[in-house]
Amino acid sequence: MIEVRELTPGGRGGVTVLQVAGEGALERVRGLLAGDPPPAGVPGLARLTTAGGTLDEALVLVRGAAEVELHVHGSPPVVRSLLRAIAGAAPPAPRNAEERAALLAGRAGGEAAARMLLDQAGGALRRELDRLALREPAAWRAGLERLLDRARVAARLVEPPRVVLAGPVNAGKSTLFNALVGRERVVTGDEEGTTRDVIAERVLLGAYEVELLDTAGERATAAAVERAGQDAGRTARADADLVVHLRPPGAEAPPGGAVTLAARGDLAPDAGGLRPLEDPSGARRVVEAAFLAALDLPADPWTPGAGVPFDAELANGLRAALPLRAAQARRLAVASLLGPRSLGTPGVTG
Repeated sequence: MIEVRELTPGGRGGVTVLQVAGEGALERVRGLLAGDPPPAGVPGLARLTTAGGTLDEALVLVRGAAEVELHVHGSPPVVRSLLRAIAGAAPPAPRNAEERAALLAGRAGGEAAARMLLDQAGGALRRELDRLALREPAAWRAGLERLLDRARVAARLVEPPRVVLAGPVNAGKSTLFNALVGRERVVTGDEEGTTRDVIAERVLLGAYEVELLDTAGERATAAAVERAGQDAGRTARADADLVVHLRPPGAEAPPGGAVTLAARGDLAPDAGGLRPLEDPSGARRVVEAAFLAALDLPADPWTPGAGVPFDAELANGLRAALPLRAAQARRLAVASLLGPRSLGTPGVTG
C-alpha cells in the first residue's frame, strides 16, 4: 500500500514536502515524471505530469524504492492535484492530536496561535495529561479545569472571532475600519450612506486574529440598495462574537449587547472619543482593550510549553473525563482522546 503524507504543515506556503512511501513508491512517482528520477540520495529537479499536462516542477529526492520525497510549490490546489495523482485520494486524516495541531499551525493567523499549536504538535498537552492522570482526584479535577480555561482562550486563537463595527451613518465606522486594517480598504467621506454593504478583513487585535466587519450605517432611507446593506449589517451583528457600536457626539448609547465607544472625536474634540485619522495607534489600543475585556481574554495567550486543548473535540473529551477517579481509567481516557503516540515527534515518545 502506498501512503502519501505532507511533512510540512497544511495550508498555503512557499514549499510543501510530500512523502510517498510504501512498496512501489518509486514506480508510482516515476509514472508522473517527464524523465527519469534522479539517483537515490541526490536531489534533482523534475517536471510532474499527467494526461492533463504539467502539474508542477518539483525537487525530487529518492530515498529508496519504497520512499520518495517531493518538494513542490505550496499552493493548496497544486498539492491537492498531486495527492490525487499519486494516491488517488485526499491526504490521510491526522492520526492523533499532535498531527491535528501541526495541521492547524500551518493555517494559524497569528504568532501566538502558531506557537501554541506547535507546542501541542510537540506533545505538550499529552505530557501534561500524562502527569495529571497520576495525581489524586482533587488535583486531577483542578488540573483539567485549568486546561479547560485554556481551551476557552485557544478557541479564540484558532477560530478568529467575528467583530462587527456598527452605528448610525457618519459615526466613523469605515474610518476606524481602515485604521484597524492598516490601509484604505473602504471609501470614506462626509456624505451619509457611503458604506452600503458588509466589508470583511482579517486583522490582528493584539495577539488575536479576528474577522473584522464594517457595516452600513443605520438611518431611515428609501434607497433599496442601502436598505439591503442595512439588512446585511443586522444579520452580521446577530452572528457576531462582539459588536462594537460607535456613538457619535450627542447620540445615545444603544440598549445592551454591544461595546459602545465614543466616536468622531474630530467633530467634538472637547468631548474626547476616538480619532482614527489623527491617532490610528491610539484608536487600535482602545478597540483592542475593549475586545479583550468583552471576551474575557488575556493579552498574552501563549505560555511556552503549556498543554492546551486546542479544539472542541479535546475540550469536550476532558469535560467527560472530569469525574474519573481511578488513575488507570484516566490514562485510558487520555490515550483514547489523543490517539496513538507519534514516533519521532519532539517531546513525544512511543
